[in-house]
Amino acid sequence: MPIRGNIIGKIKENTKIYRIFPRKRFLQLFQENRNALVLPTKWEDPFENVFLKADVVSATGEKGRFDFHDDVYGQCWTLEAASDAMWQIYSREKDSVRVRTTVGKLLASLCDLHTEWAHVSCFIGRVEYLTEAKLRTFGRTVFKTFPPSEAVARSLLVKRRAYRHENEVRIICIQPSDTKHLNGVYSYDLEPRNVIDQVMVDGRVAHSDFLPFKRQVMAVTGLSESRVKRSLLYRQPEGFLVEVDEIY
Repeated sequence: MPIRGNIIGKIKENTKIYRIFPRKRFLQLFQENRNALVLPTKWEDPFENVFLKADVVSATGEKGRFDFHDDVYGQCWTLEAASDAMWQIYSREKDSVRVRTTVGKLLASLCDLHTEWAHVSCFIGRVEYLTEAKLRTFGRTVFKTFPPSEAVARSLLVKRRAYRHENEVRIICIQPSDTKHLNGVYSYDLEPRNVIDQVMVDGRVAHSDFLPFKRQVMAVTGLSESRVKRSLLYRQPEGFLVEVDEIY
């Protein structure tokens, strides 16, 4: 069955994407079977949601503001399978886990709840990283170029180049204006066992702690042993050899 939502940018349904969850939040995801999207105002970059909150001027010179800027919720994923920057930023306690899914699986999990409205309310897209000058140009043209709902989604798929190390993909949901979610969090039913196909534990977790945590992850998720891994990013280097003509 084709996905009813929209995929934006250079990604496909089978593109693998990743997200790092704190240990507690990861276990909660599988215990409660709910995923959470948040208002962009909860993201740290002050430029997030800047276009939906900016002054608006029409072709006739009429000025105003968008009244739906708090009707859009999102969640950030990444295309980076192994990134020290991502572990450092999102695993500050050094015990988080990185989960893997695909663009199609994640989008379908949201579209299934929105039935016939998914094509104008559910989006997933790759973030573009632009200079501030290009961001300003983007803001002046995006709502002239694309249909309204797609333009809203695209307005959350651009960031400043200082963040390009994140290589983000974002899932976005546009909610009805009369629907407000507590604390700016849109929580929806998700069966994570149908979406997540691999779990990787932060490599800075001690090996003695990893083994019991791995057993817990396998019990909670139902994943096989081969699909619950420990990141090798921080392993001790072995097997390196330097050749010289003589020892100094």
